Amino acid sequence: MNNQISKEKLQPVRGTKDLYGQNIIAFNHIVDIARDNAVINGFNEIATPIFEFSEIYERNLGEASDIISKEVYKFPDRGDNFLTLRPEFTAGVVRAFISNGDLGQNLPAKLFSFGPIFRYDRPQKGRQRQFHQINFEAIGQNHFLSDVEMIILAIKILNDLGVLPQTILQINSLGCEQTKANYQNSLQQYFAKYQNGLSADSKNRLIKNPLRILDSKDSGDIKIIQDAPKITDFYENEARKNFENILKSLDDLGIKYQVNQRLVRGLDYYSSTVFEFITNDLGGAQNTVLAGGRYDNLIAKMGGGNLPAIGFAAGIERLILLGKLNINPKRPVFIVYVSENEQKEAFKLAINLRAAGIYAEIVLNSNMKKQLKKATSLNAKFIIIIGEEELKTKQLTVKNFDLGIEEKIIVEKITQYLNYAS
Repeated sequence: MNNQISKEKLQPVRGTKDLYGQNIIAFNHIVDIARDNAVINGFNEIATPIFEFSEIYERNLGEASDIISKEVYKFPDRGDNFLTLRPEFTAGVVRAFISNGDLGQNLPAKLFSFGPIFRYDRPQKGRQRQFHQINFEAIGQNHFLSDVEMIILAIKILNDLGVLPQTILQINSLGCEQTKANYQNSLQQYFAKYQNGLSADSKNRLIKNPLRILDSKDSGDIKIIQDAPKITDFYENEARKNFENILKSLDDLGIKYQVNQRLVRGLDYYSSTVFEFITNDLGGAQNTVLAGGRYDNLIAKMGGGNLPAIGFAAGIERLILLGKLNINPKRPVFIVYVSENEQKEAFKLAINLRAAGIYAEIVLNSNMKKQLKKATSLNAKFIIIIGEEELKTKQLTVKNFDLGIEEKIIVEKITQYLNYAS
């Protein structure tokens, strides 16, 4: 009986990828930039489970959203519960905020997180079935300047990553609850006249939430959407003034943006401000790099009190694809031994250098030619050679590739030399 796993099963599941090499370096670089910006902006890091009770997402993201209707990974556990793999961060973070009372003791609560997201979608450039996001949520502050503050934080992160020039900030306001209700009624009446020309998805959204039709990427739907009512015609005075204050603040700060009155985002919990940073450099229909908005009613809906909130998330894989990340990979000190007689001393030196905080590499059971080949592949900054002569004199041969020089350094001072020369 053959118990070996088939070659087909040894491949990653469709829509998943292994992260290694330059991709994992870029991944960690993005997380580090996000975390650094979280710290200086007062965000505390939080890690939530990758699965929640299905109700957490189904009751809050909206039945008409593509995520819930088509894309979630939902499964029963052995306790007759239905669980869902995390399809987005906000609902899970809000659940954590409500269930851990100490998170709400000192408002506003500002929370940063990152990790995998799961959606059963068609794999495409920059979006797999398992992908990753950085995520920021600010809970308990209702002021137009807090919206501006979050947009500035998003700009800072994209700028630090070197991708901001490739993006365009689009912004809109969904107004207040009355605005949304009035606008949805108007949209329902408008789209009902063109029902036969709508896509199957939009026909379903017409019944459940006509606002979602504005998200459609179907070419026929897009033509119908062009003449649809505009949300600006339905703003209450306070909602209009709030949005005008946000735009004026962005103008005063010299921040460029486009008002997109069709921008609604794809989830039911959004209210008031919504925004996206889009790019034309990814190709295809998926062009959003970072997006977010207000969800002032979500916490109350989930039983956590009447607290306003705003957040945003960015896809790590899409940021990697933009390819402008300023990453300087660490370069090792590579230790080469001439023969097996020097191998133990070379190994001991590598251990001592690492203990001193120096990135040191050594390849065991390999001839000198292969060791040097490995050193070249790692773009080593220094090569330390240990041969018979070096053992006798207790002086190491050190090659500095950046300066193109070779020096003899006594063993006791090698750490000091490398720290100074670096």
